Amino acid sequence: MALLWSAIAAGLSMSASLMAKGIFHVHLEEVPGGFLLENLGYTFGFVIVIMARQQLFTENTVTAVLPVMHKPTGGNFLLLLRLWGVVLAGNLIGTALGALAFNHMPIFDDATRQAFTVISEKVMDNSPSEMFANAVISGWIIATMVWMFPYAGAAKSW
Repeated sequence: MALLWSAIAAGLSMSASLMAKGIFHVHLEEVPGGFLLENLGYTFGFVIVIMARQQLFTENTVTAVLPVMHKPTGGNFLLLLRLWGVVLAGNLIGTALGALAFNHMPIFDDATRQAFTVISEKVMDNSPSEMFANAVISGWIIATMVWMFPYAGAAKSW
């Protein structure tokens, strides 16, 4: 249950990426270089997840896979699938809760809510192969950051 709740929290935290991107999209539209700043908003959710040590699906890589690689039994493989299933389900639940809040609670103005839709639809315009390729690269970058985190010392927040 702790893993599931941590995964739900991570899904909610990842909503901060869309929130930041959407707010920047609306308020930096006419600013030179606004696109670059807007895309920095994407990092907000990841920073929250990592600093809060929440369970994000893209971070469940080496630590979870090593036991299967060391001893590739059916039981270890099923445990890995269970871990991935719980984390992915929790992330999707948290993300859905964030989307519901952003859409239906009186938190954001109409322009910002519209920006959320535009940003989300743009992502969904990618083909499945483009989505997969982007996921591999993004997952690799995030996993690399997570792997380096224990050795970052005082530079962790940077």
